[in-house]
Amino acid sequence: MKAILHKKLIAVCILLFYNASIFAQSMADRSDNNNAFVNWAQKHAFTLQASDKATDDKDLYPVKQMIGEARVVALGEPAHGFREPLAFRNRLFKFLVHHCGFTTIAIEGDLAQSRLAADYIAGGRGTAKDAAAALSISEPAAENIELLNWMRQYNADSAHTIKLRFYGMDIQMIGFPGDTTPNHSALDQVLAYLQQVDESAARRAHFELAFYLTQMSVVRYPALSLKDQNTLTTVLENIVALLERQRIAFINRSTKDAYEWANRNAIAALQRDRMMRVMPPDQPGKIPPNAWKAMNARDVAMADNINWILHNGANGGKVLVFAHNAHVKNAPTAGGVWDAFALPPNSAGEYLRSILGNDLFIIGSSIAPEPTTLQANSIDKALLKVDRSKYILDLRTAARLPEVAKWLSISRPMQANKVSFFLLPVSTAFDALLFLDRDDGR
Repeated sequence: MKAILHKKLIAVCILLFYNASIFAQSMADRSDNNNAFVNWAQKHAFTLQASDKATDDKDLYPVKQMIGEARVVALGEPAHGFREPLAFRNRLFKFLVHHCGFTTIAIEGDLAQSRLAADYIAGGRGTAKDAAAALSISEPAAENIELLNWMRQYNADSAHTIKLRFYGMDIQMIGFPGDTTPNHSALDQVLAYLQQVDESAARRAHFELAFYLTQMSVVRYPALSLKDQNTLTTVLENIVALLERQRIAFINRSTKDAYEWANRNAIAALQRDRMMRVMPPDQPGKIPPNAWKAMNARDVAMADNINWILHNGANGGKVLVFAHNAHVKNAPTAGGVWDAFALPPNSAGEYLRSILGNDLFIIGSSIAPEPTTLQANSIDKALLKVDRSKYILDLRTAARLPEVAKWLSISRPMQANKVSFFLLPVSTAFDALLFLDRDDGR
């Protein structure tokens, strides 16, 4: 949801330590002409209506044809904070629900914190604004509130026997650089569940975790000794093993849905532990070269959570994933500020492609960028030349044209986070490209 990436430690470091010299050094300086791609795109682009002014769904039917039988559609956004991708996401999800058998949306937000939204759309207490606020560090976007209200209304209709689901797919983070405030909502939910189904196990888990719950912050976790880190990992693994071993008994003492949330939160806590164990010490003024390990661990966890959502949480339906282009793309993260990494981390999209194959359809997106930030021969610059305000391209159809296919296969810049860029081969990274202009001047 809006500004979710800004709440992530790695992304904060990237934006905070952004270095103009790295930016310039990583610029792609290619001389190949993009006219062939632009000419092809002008003939093959499917024009889209403005999301808030659409009169029907006819313009989305080509998207249905592109997706085909894919069970997961991953929609990327180039930066958090733009309203246009959020509005398109809402419109696309509604279309996919009504016409393509989709039942679930998974967003780049904390899995544990998404429980409030999941309960709200199922008819629970609270408001959509409160549920959306739990997944944002700022005022929740109107589009996020609108989506949750629509999902709640859909589920309340008795004619809809298959109910919609909402999940966060991300690892719970433990604060910003320098933060000493403990943060462990995933474990809190697990401990509350154990208290309900097995009081003795809950007491034991509380005792074993008591010290570590006070250490789960950006500053305190790295200060743990290797022995303490190993002990914490063992405690978390034992909780996951307990939940798996007692699955039948615990479901009988609660509900299947309550059990699944508790079990997944325990796994999410272990995922975060794995990420924090490879998080390098803070290096003020620059991005630590080994930070790629933590970024990689985060994307592995996202992919694993999406796969779990598809097979266990989607009510037998299909899943729309919404996250930053950095996570959905089927390509490593390289170029721009990310060249500071010792190795390019793999993305969740790469892991999902290896798991799901053709059951995954990836849509990358570009929001009409500022001309002053465009890189030479960038993807965004070529998309601007197509001269349409909103459109989508099926990149797979370009394979029949050697000149266009070659242009798409070359690693080139694509704007990210408004101030930097990736270097990626477009035809490998995405199955389709979405272009949206900026309606509100932001």
